[in-house]
Amino acid sequence: MEKLTQLEQQIEQLLQQQDYPDDFPQQLENLVALRHQEVENILGQPDLTRVVFDDVVARTKALKSLIQKHKDIIGELLVRSKKSKQSLSLYSNIQQNGS
Repeated sequence: MEKLTQLEQQIEQLLQQQDYPDDFPQQLENLVALRHQEVENILGQPDLTRVVFDDVVARTKALKSLIQKHKDIIGELLVRSKKSKQSLSLYSNIQQNGS
């Protein structure tokens, strides 16, 4: 769970920057993908408890809410990204799944 916490903190820090870096779309995509992998690892553990499951679900909802707050800015940046097609796919995935 420590790795999940670190990834969530990195995503939050990235989203809360005053000026997004030029490689913001790639950074966000990478962090969200890494978080998704970590969630899959946690949920795939044979000794998974209901408490841990509920915690991961609540954290995913909180992260999705945070991303939603920034979605207009994120969407504008992703549209302007050099890899706009791939970035728009990520943006769509984030909106649908939040992970």
